[in-house]
Amino acid sequence: MRTITKNVGLTIDGKNYHFRITKLDAFSGASLLRLLARNSPENDGEDFFTSVFSALSEEELRALMITCLSNAEVKLDAGYQPIMQQGEWSWSELEYDAVNSLHLTLKVILWTLEGFFPESGSSSEPDRPAI
Repeated sequence: MRTITKNVGLTIDGKNYHFRITKLDAFSGASLLRLLARNSPENDGEDFFTSVFSALSEEELRALMITCLSNAEVKLDAGYQPIMQQGEWSWSELEYDAVNSLHLTLKVILWTLEGFFPESGSSSEPDRPAI
């Protein structure tokens, strides 16, 4: 059976949180690939994902983040809770935390694209995107 979920960690305000992320479905994954291809920067030495994030329009970035964060859950005492549902924040800890929201978005992107790009499925944790 295909593995579509993965557990990842993220430190927010000095506290370690565990997240369960799910790969995007085939339609969303294909849309993600188109978006990345359309906004793929020239190889100018800048980090690929930082370049892509900066090349996206505000609407594209918002849609991408909502899609990815809707595929992430945080483990709390009562169990896993979605980060976003139907485009609205379900876990307020990230609502005003752009850096960690982008970092979690990147983790979902990398998990979804694992195997498509050789470096996307690397077992090492990616650096936080520069903002």
